[in-house]
This record gives sequence, structure tokens and C-alpha cells, in this order.
Amino acid sequence: MPAPLTPLVGELRHAGIDVSVGEHLDAARALASIPLADTGAVRSALQATLVKRAEQIEAFNLLFDLFFLGTGPPHARPFAKLANAGLDAALRSAIAAGDEVTLRALADEYVRRFGALEPGAPVAGVFATIAVNQAARLDAVRAGLLAGGPEEGGLDGTGQGQGQGGGGGSGWRTGGAAVAERLDRAAADRAVDRFRRELRAAVSRALVADRGPAAVARTMRVRLAQDVDIGTASAAELAAMSASIGPLAQRLSKILAQQHRRRRLSIRRTLHLAMGTGGVPFRLGTEPAPPPKPEIVVLADMSGSVASFSRFTLNLLVALDSRLSRLRVFAFVDGLAEISDLVGEARAAGRQLSQAEAARGAVRWNGSSDYGRVLRDFAADYGRQFTRRTVLLVVGDARSNYLDPAVGALAELFERVGKLYWLNPEPRRYWNSGDSVMAGYAPYCTQVRECSTLRQIADFVQSLTVPGR
Repeated sequence: MPAPLTPLVGELRHAGIDVSVGEHLDAARALASIPLADTGAVRSALQATLVKRAEQIEAFNLLFDLFFLGTGPPHARPFAKLANAGLDAALRSAIAAGDEVTLRALADEYVRRFGALEPGAPVAGVFATIAVNQAARLDAVRAGLLAGGPEEGGLDGTGQGQGQGGGGGSGWRTGGAAVAERLDRAAADRAVDRFRRELRAAVSRALVADRGPAAVARTMRVRLAQDVDIGTASAAELAAMSASIGPLAQRLSKILAQQHRRRRLSIRRTLHLAMGTGGVPFRLGTEPAPPPKPEIVVLADMSGSVASFSRFTLNLLVALDSRLSRLRVFAFVDGLAEISDLVGEARAAGRQLSQAEAARGAVRWNGSSDYGRVLRDFAADYGRQFTRRTVLLVVGDARSNYLDPAVGALAELFERVGKLYWLNPEPRRYWNSGDSVMAGYAPYCTQVRECSTLRQIADFVQSLTVPGR
């Protein structure tokens, strides 16, 4: 069994990826059947045997790079004697040519010169990554690729070097069409991003060589996207979470719809089933359930205190809109605005709905959330439109800014709708502290759940299938 496999499995389990003993043995058998020098084959074999869900792949790839990419022999330093100006010229040429071997060697050299990594320092390499990116001046490299001809290191539309005799110095294409320009920019972005990835990998290799993969993994705090707090997630983590929105929305819409299905007893089918038991009706037959027609109503807080969660909520609602025929969405801060049409337009256009766009009509006074005013207006203006088929989802932190929370208005809504769920993005330990009035609202909710991560949202969806919840 290759030495890095066992510690890799341990780190995968620590990150939240369940790996059984059988899967561990399957991975060892797979590695015994492939050439270990082929890193791509090793990655594919371990991914097939150790990873079961798509959202786990990113965490697996990060840990795999730590444990396996740094296990080979040390690379030579072909650029060690170059001055900084020569290193810059070599980088431009390698990016234009798409030479992966040279790019990797250059990335290692940039990390050695500009990373400022101290031996034994327990760091995750964030500042080193920023430093080497600044030293490489990749924005200037991208601008040079777009402006330069082949003699200046320009590219063709595929992101590869043009070579000699590829045209003049007017850019990658002679045409000036908008489509060609967009293709040029996309090719330049791909070429530069390729080296950015090499720089991140080079920082990881340097850290692994100094402290070992297990220590680096602990400082990097590798987590699954579903366990990242939505309110504090980085742009990259939010992008990783967005891949799970579609399946989550599909499951949520299906469960909410099934809650309203009622199957009626069928005398005819019951008698037919009783023929097999001598006329004794051991099994009851039912008529097919009518197609469900629930009305899903979402009341979402768009104030600044839950801004990140609000953006994620909007993306989830856009995905839900494509699966439900009756979805109504209301945004609020200190005012109330129905944004069902905006959600529908965003879905039809295949785009995300920004928080600023959704909150435009929801700010009436000072921009601080006022749950009492909103609930009173919501109950007065729309409460009579709701029936027992209505499922109301309230998304917000229940912080009233020390204003009247209007608990009675929520009680009125609770009596009118079929189900009322409150999803609070704030950690439960902060509920009922300061201006939080969650305890006042909770008795008038079918469920109150903390939903600050994707896993918690998925658990809420799963809980809807449990009888009696």
C-alpha cells in the first residue's frame, strides 16, 4: 500500500468524507494495478474508490494534491540563475506557449523567491499565494497577451502560441467582431488562470516539503462545501456551494408538494385485494392521489445582517421557481415587496438575482430590519389569500432591533397556512440574545431550524419526510 494512502484516508474522514474500511482496501487494490508514476491515473483510481458524492470532489482533490503531488523526486531549478527581469520574460513566453512543464518549474521558482515562507511556520500559505501572484504581475501578462502579436508572446484563440509568421502585431485575430474579442479575452483568462493554479500548487508543495502533508492539511482547514457557513463563506466557497443548489431545490419542492397529498379509501380496490384472502380485507386499497397543488410562499429577510445568506436564498428560490408552478416570494427589510416576477425573470434569463435588486422595494425607512412592521403588513395585505394548502417559509435571523416584534401577526399567519417553517441563518447559541426574539416566534412555527450551512438545510429538508415532525 503506498505510504500516502492511509494518511490521506484519515484526512478525508477528518474533513467529513466517510470512507469505510472496505473502500480503503479497494483503493489499495486499485493502486496495486496501475502505474504509480501516472498521477492522473492515481487520482482517478482514488476518486472512484473513495468519493461517493459530487460535492466531495473539490475537498478530495485538494487533499490528494497535498499527499501525492509532492511525493516524487525533487525538480531541478532551471530558472535559478535568471534575474527577475529574465524570469518575467520566461513567464510570458511559457504562458503564451501553454508549456505546462515550464509553468510548473516557474511557479516553484516564484514561490522560492517571493513566497517568504519561513521553515516550520504553521501557516496555510495564504499570504505566500498573494505575494507570488503580485510578483508575477498576471494582470499585466494578460494585457500583454491581448495586445501583443506573435513576436511579443501573443496567443491564438485557443490559448496557445501562434509561432512564427502568425500575423502582425494587432492581436490574436485580424477581425474586430465582438465575438472574436470575447473569445480572445476568454483564451487569455484561461492561460493566466492556468498559471495561478500552478502557483497555488507550488505553495502547497513548498509547505508539504517543509512540514509534511498532514500538518499542511490541518492548517488549511479543508472542509466540504456543505459544512461551510454560508454567512462567512468566501467567493470560491459560495461558488462550490452553488453546485448543490439544483438537487437541493428539487428535493425541497418534491417534499413540500408531497405533504399535501391525500389518498382516499377505494372500496372497489379494497374488495379486489380481498379476493386473494377469501374476502377478508387484510389490505386497504386507495385511489390515486390527486396532483398536488401547494402554494409555496417565501418571506425572506434582505437586510445587511444576513446579506450572504440572502444571496444564497435567492439562488435557491430561482432554482425552486423552475420546479414549482405556484411560488410566491416576498423580500423585506423595514418594508415589504413581492419579488415573484423578478425571480421568474431571473430563472427565464438563466441568471442570478442580486440582493440589491431584490431589496430595492423592501427598504422604506432607515434600512434596518423591522420584523414587527413587516409581519403586520404581510398578515393584513396577504393573509386572507393564504389557505391550508399554503406552505410559508420565513428566512431571517429574527432580530427586531428592539422594536415591537408583532408576535400576534405571526400567530394569525400560522392559523391560516398549512405549514409555517422558520429558517434562521444565525447559530442557535446566539438566539434570544440581544434583540433576537426567536423564542417569541417559535410557538407559532411548525419548525424552527438553524440553517447556516448546506448540510443544515439538507437536514431540514430531510426532516420534512419524518412523520409527526
